[in-house]
Amino acid sequence: MNLLVLIQKIFEQAPIFVLVFFRVAGLMTLAPLLGSVIIPVKIKILLALTLSAMVFPLVPQSAVVPSSWAGLAFGVASEMLIGITMGFALSMLFDGIQVGAILVSQQMGLSLAQLIDPNSLISTTVLSQLYVLLTTLIYVLLNGHLVLINALINTFHSVPLMSFTPDLNILDLLVKILTGAFMLGIRVAGPVLIAIFLADLAMGFISRTMPQLNILAAGFPIRICLSLSILIASLGTVCVLFQDSLDMILRTIGKMFI
Repeated sequence: MNLLVLIQKIFEQAPIFVLVFFRVAGLMTLAPLLGSVIIPVKIKILLALTLSAMVFPLVPQSAVVPSSWAGLAFGVASEMLIGITMGFALSMLFDGIQVGAILVSQQMGLSLAQLIDPNSLISTTVLSQLYVLLTTLIYVLLNGHLVLINALINTFHSVPLMSFTPDLNILDLLVKILTGAFMLGIRVAGPVLIAIFLADLAMGFISRTMPQLNILAAGFPIRICLSLSILIASLGTVCVLFQDSLDMILRTIGKMFI
C-alpha cells in the first residue's frame, strides 16, 4: 500500500519536476561555463537533471499543471524562456569583453592571427581568447556560477511555475545589461585605442619631417610594443572593471523576475 502511494506521488510530482528541469536547462543553454559547447550534450543533460533534483525540494508546490498537451507545451516554453533569458543576460558581459579585445587586436595588427574559440566555436583573435580565459577565471574565483544558480532558485519564489508573463521591464533590463556590457568593452579597449591614436599622430608628424623613413615598417612594431605595455599595465584595472560589471549584472539578474 505504501508503495502504491509513493508511486502515485511520483506521478503527481512528475509534471512539476519537468517544468523545473526545463527552467534549469534553459539557464544551462547560454550561461557562461555551464553552457560551453566543450561540455557534451549528455553531460549537460545529466547536470541539468542533477541540479533540478537538488532544486526541486525548494520549489513551491502550488503550480497548477495544465491537463492538455498544448498547455503543458506552453508552460515548458515559458519556463525555458526564463532560464535562457538569465543565461543570455550574463553571457553578454563576456561578449562585451570580446568586442573590446577584438578592437584592440585590429588596431595592433594582430587580427590576422585567428584561432577557434572553444566555447563558441567561432574564429577570434589571440588577445580576445586571452581576455575570455582571464574573465572566466575571475568568474569562477568569484563563484559567479553559484550566485547565478542561487538567482535561479530565487526565481521559483518570485515567479512560481506556470505564472511567467513577459513584459517590457525585462526587455528594459536586457537593454541595460547589453549597454553596460559593450561599455565595458569600450572601457577595456579605450586606453590602448587612445595610445595607438596618439602614436599614429606622432608618426604622421615624423613622416612629414623625415620622408625617407618608412612609417609602415617602423609603425607596426611600435604599435605592438606600445599596446602590449599598456595592456599589461591596465590588466589589474580590467579585472576590477569586470568584477564590478559582474556584480552589477548578477544583481540585475536577481531582480529581473521580481
